[in-house]
Amino acid sequence: MNGDIGGRKNGQGPGAAGAGDSGENGRIPGGESFFEGGGPVINPEINPEINPSPGGADSGPDFLELVYGVLFDPVKTMESVARRPPAGFAFLIVTILGVLGVTTGLLTVSRVFAASLPGAGLGQFLPAVRALAPLGVIFGLLWGYVKWFAYSAVVHLAAELLGGRGSARGVFAAAGLSGLPSIFMVPVDLLAYWLGAGKLAVTILVGLAGLAALIWSATLLVIGLMQVHGLTAGRSVLAVLSPFLAAIALGVLIVAALAAVAASLPAGTHFPGYF
Repeated sequence: MNGDIGGRKNGQGPGAAGAGDSGENGRIPGGESFFEGGGPVINPEINPEINPSPGGADSGPDFLELVYGVLFDPVKTMESVARRPPAGFAFLIVTILGVLGVTTGLLTVSRVFAASLPGAGLGQFLPAVRALAPLGVIFGLLWGYVKWFAYSAVVHLAAELLGGRGSARGVFAAAGLSGLPSIFMVPVDLLAYWLGAGKLAVTILVGLAGLAALIWSATLLVIGLMQVHGLTAGRSVLAVLSPFLAAIALGVLIVAALAAVAASLPAGTHFPGYF
């Protein structure tokens, strides 16, 4: 009995054996210690999300690196976007592009109105048009967010139907980042504003620049879908074009329905005031 008591005092009793199994200094399997530092210590090898690898290799690029990578190294950058979708940076980029686009658009529209309204005898409406400019900026930004959300949702659905296994967050980030080439339209629009938007050469220049930016953005989104959803290039292109194909199909159905209704009407039927 004295030996048993002595063994308990020396930490050799049954309870001590269990403590020894849990590891030295109270460390339990899985890397947790309830005695070191006065609180739980997590082993980064067991849970790497809490303590990323040294140097921040998994933290993703910063804002400027992300912008440069999307424009000039899209494959590697979109691979990083697929792993860690930067939704906040994508929202910031969409906002910046929206502000720049709305501002340049308002400058062009205001110049056109300033030149056309007085000549048409509507010069008294020019102050009202200028007063509504801030409201146009707000609605322009809201419309940009709606387009981003709706287009990303349709593309994500199409990608899943085509066999993709990515996340909606990744598609939203890729779609927002793919609009970056439109930033090069800002100097083109300002040049058109300075030279005069009504000239044929300026109109052709703006049209070609806009087409190039559109193709560039579509290519970036295709690369993004390939990385996010793991699709082939052909299926990614089909997913990117799916909203436009759906709109065309809907238009054809509407025209066909109107034609069917018109064909079913008796001969000689007319609607006074309309036909």
